[in-house]
Amino acid sequence: MIKETSSNAVNKAFLLKSCRINGALDIISGRWKALIIIHISENTNRFSLLKIALHSISDQTLGKQIKELEASGLIIKNIIAEVPVKVEYQLTAKGEALLPILSDLSNWSDI
Repeated sequence: MIKETSSNAVNKAFLLKSCRINGALDIISGRWKALIIIHISENTNRFSLLKIALHSISDQTLGKQIKELEASGLIIKNIIAEVPVKVEYQLTAKGEALLPILSDLSNWSDI
């Protein structure tokens, strides 16, 4: 968390206001977010399945990244009333729209 009065916070606010690309990059920044989005799109959509697919991620980091993706409106959490309760994640329309962009970024990085 950045202190609101720090120069980092002021600079971040300026960059987000100045260029919408910075806002988009801020939403998807994070070492694991793109992979989480891709795995959810491929039906690896429960915490335990994501943990297996991303075996070197800690539970704390995975939980934090999922919460940030939810807050950004890229994924939603579905609670399935079973015993035991089951939680699944799915992409929102905004998250689905990000998939071709991630693919393009991947292709661009290979140039």
